[in-house]
Amino acid sequence: MTDQPRPSFALTGPSITLDARTHAVRGDLADIALAGKLFVPHYAKPLEMRCASATAIRAEPDASSDANMTLDAGASFMAVDMAGDWAWGFAKDTHVVGYVLLKHLDQVK
Repeated sequence: MTDQPRPSFALTGPSITLDARTHAVRGDLADIALAGKLFVPHYAKPLEMRCASATAIRAEPDASSDANMTLDAGASFMAVDMAGDWAWGFAKDTHVVGYVLLKHLDQVK
């Protein structure tokens, strides 16, 4: 048996920069639509939710956090993650990413 050199592996290709304000990506999770464009430990298919009353999309899961935008009643929010009282995802029409209190959302059937 001869000693063969081990092949080396490397990631190649262009790097992309995503704007976390308009791309649903965190260090631990991303929208499944971003699979193949970046690597994160988990991907999720967004669940469409309807805003029951006007509410803010916040930068952090905290009612005192900065509001990225306001969702009007009836607007769609695509929830990528739900934990505690908050949903993390994006507004369907503008793709603005952030957190919304679950009490303001209803699941679209």
